[in-house]
Amino acid sequence: MKKIQLFLAVLFLLFTVSLSAQTTGPERRFEGGLVAGFNMSQIDGDLLHGFHKLGFNAGGRVNALLNERWRIGLELLFSQQGASRSKLDNPASQYDKIRLNFVEAPVLVHFQDWKIQATAGVSYGRLISYEIIDYTGEDVTEQIPLKEDLFSIVLGGTFFFDEHFGLNIYWSKWLNNLRIGDTSTPTPVGAESGKFIGRNVTIRGVYMF
Repeated sequence: MKKIQLFLAVLFLLFTVSLSAQTTGPERRFEGGLVAGFNMSQIDGDLLHGFHKLGFNAGGRVNALLNERWRIGLELLFSQQGASRSKLDNPASQYDKIRLNFVEAPVLVHFQDWKIQATAGVSYGRLISYEIIDYTGEDVTEQIPLKEDLFSIVLGGTFFFDEHFGLNIYWSKWLNNLRIGDTSTPTPVGAESGKFIGRNVTIRGVYMF
């Protein structure tokens, strides 16, 4: 609960600073906005395939306007990721669901031309809670320790319908293994790797002030 309260406090501060820094007209140097949508997630290494795990992705952003086309931005997000079993998944997997809750802070570079904005960057995530359910339905969270720090690469774009509203689609992949333990032993073919490397497709609505 304290981590959620800290997240909300930082988010409020982020927007207070952003809005106070904004001006109107050509001299404007900062812009703020809100984003809300969902992640479709999967994790490589658990023998579960497909982006079947749905989770919230919401928060705020602040952009520094370098010129008419280029922006550097920071987002502060609550992001739910993980993996979920489907009927076609490998029965050898020991997992049924992996639920991960992060506070994320992506640092992004935006290039905008007309109504289309292309984006690339990196993200730091802090794991605030998680739950792992095995194929029998048992909670095995305490048996599988995870790292708290996560780094990801982010690519994507946004289509703006007008100066305020847009549709945002991102793809991201973890750069580090979230599992704690020795994963140096070669993995037999068809077996779980012992690594958690996640991938996400994120679809969000964007509102810029």
